[in-house]
Amino acid sequence: MYKIIKHINPNIFRGYDIRGIMGKDLDEDIYYTLGKAYGTFLSKRRIISAAVGYDNRRNGPAYCQAFITGLNETGIDTFEIGPSLSQIVYYSSYHFKTKGGVIITASHNPGEYNGLKLSIGYSDTFITEEIQELRAIAAAGEFTKGLGKNIKKDIFQDYKQEILKLFSLNKNWKIVIDGCNTNSGIFYPPIFREAGCEVIEQNCQPDSDFPLGDPDPTASEVLERLAKGVKQHRADLGFAFDADGDRMAVVDEKGQILWMDTIVALFAQDVLEFLPGKPIVYNTLCSKQVTDTIVEAGGKPLMWKTGHSFIKAKVKEARSPFGGELSGHIFFTDNFFGHDDAANACLRLLAFLERREETLSQAVGHLNQYVSSPEIKVGLADEIKFKFIDEKIYQELKALWPKADCIKIDGVRIDTPDEMVTIRASQNGPYITIKFEGKTQEQYNQLKVTLKKILTKYDEIDWDSGVNIQALD
Repeated sequence: MYKIIKHINPNIFRGYDIRGIMGKDLDEDIYYTLGKAYGTFLSKRRIISAAVGYDNRRNGPAYCQAFITGLNETGIDTFEIGPSLSQIVYYSSYHFKTKGGVIITASHNPGEYNGLKLSIGYSDTFITEEIQELRAIAAAGEFTKGLGKNIKKDIFQDYKQEILKLFSLNKNWKIVIDGCNTNSGIFYPPIFREAGCEVIEQNCQPDSDFPLGDPDPTASEVLERLAKGVKQHRADLGFAFDADGDRMAVVDEKGQILWMDTIVALFAQDVLEFLPGKPIVYNTLCSKQVTDTIVEAGGKPLMWKTGHSFIKAKVKEARSPFGGELSGHIFFTDNFFGHDDAANACLRLLAFLERREETLSQAVGHLNQYVSSPEIKVGLADEIKFKFIDEKIYQELKALWPKADCIKIDGVRIDTPDEMVTIRASQNGPYITIKFEGKTQEQYNQLKVTLKKILTKYDEIDWDSGVNIQALD
């Protein structure tokens, strides 16, 4: 039925997952081959089973069957959990007592993309070394042989109860949910309703064509329509989610758009109130506001490279109770599994606000304020993006800020007492990411002009491809 593909585009093997264009980089035979490679990877570690789910992208069900077939032919038993979210797959490891787990997804990427997020343990996903090992296994074509069986099992109700047992909300929160026409629109409304919230749904009907645009909750157009919904319904706040549901974005009760590093700062306050002195992990794209908040709350700031797998691993390594990213991946280990689960994070935010007896805008008002850009993405080819940052952008920024603190763990980050600029190559798409901020509007405006001048010098950059590009205008 399926055939092994010997030559797979190496560019789909990214920093911590697999992503490519359907019909070009990915098809059923490639998923079958990758299933056999993952099955061999698991067999080497004497892992005998894995759960498999998928988001609502077209070809998801067909790719799932091909991948499961590949796994079964290597002797791996599979639990087919159907349409799902990443965190439900992560939870499935505990439910089925196995370190294996996969979701077929391309997260927030455009609709023509698909991919894989792969587990290597409980709340533990592939990082670069494992991705490259999987690539080598696929290329070698020497796969374990066996006869695994497939069982179909819906675990959503079990997952939902696992989340809800951690919370007992007293307020009847009125919230707007924007599902971005993804599986998030199926799974999130019942979770919040059972938690006692009044839920207003918008764009919660899954549509694999993503008629409103890419399912990226941090994109300005998504947040603007969420803000409109919050104001229209006079809600307490609004949440938006991506295609595999592990990332969140937030709008406050006034319809004010909040970048997720601000929410990371609030979560740091929440955790450090009970666990003072602990390290808090966050990525290099986060605002200086996060660092300020951690220090003021008595914690230890620990900045690390962007990527859910990288942050998750660093949280565990540092024995940190919490980590978060600008993109909306949130990780709690104080009373949760440690993987990114936006349902847990959203309910945790509501519980924090209840405890403080504040609205979201009031809680944010206590933080040190910066004029901060969104996460901006502009197109740059996969083949050159890392070298472009390391050689050209690094030299440009160092020349402009020779005395500033410079961090190079993930692209380049420049910090002065009042300003921050960071530019990095994305791990999951052909683009680079930019974030900048100043203590004043004047500083922010000057940074915007400076960065636009630098970037427009280079013909390699594709200004027709990206997210939040208008923030540089």
